[in-house]
Amino acid sequence: MTPERFELLADAWGADLRRWPAQEQAAARALMEQPAFAPAAQALLARANELDTLLGSHAVAPPSAALASAVLAGLQARPGLATAPGQPSPHAWPQPRGTAPARPVRASGRKPWHGWWSGASIAGAGLAGVAAGALAVALLIGTALPTARPAQSEGGWWPGTAFDTGSALVEGSEE
Repeated sequence: MTPERFELLADAWGADLRRWPAQEQAAARALMEQPAFAPAAQALLARANELDTLLGSHAVAPPSAALASAVLAGLQARPGLATAPGQPSPHAWPQPRGTAPARPVRASGRKPWHGWWSGASIAGAGLAGVAAGALAVALLIGTALPTARPAQSEGGWWPGTAFDTGSALVEGSEE
């Protein structure tokens, strides 16, 4: 184990070596017993202990009775979400065999709409984006490339090919 690894483990797992991964504990103890590293190891563990103490002192207060009753009242005000105390929810898992689960109801009283339109609209938007991108690329390529080849001259920048008219390869060929 290296001192850097020891520091990383102390930062991650805290000052108590018993909480460290089992395969790392023996190597950490061996490194702490080395006289050259012992003071640095003690300083690292002291810093980790301060953080452990700070984190251990944090406590979350339980909710007040007023908050709990307000949450329950809000649930009971929404249809289909709350049931009377002691009564199982119609949407609870598991349901008896042979009974279909009740469908959830919106606050307006209508059943929720589960259609395939939302998926189709996303696919349509994707296809429209692809078409728009293809059109943009076609317009950019059309304006970026020259429409006609410049006249070829001796030493010009446009190289000749075997398919050019007036090419030495075409003129000297035997057919």
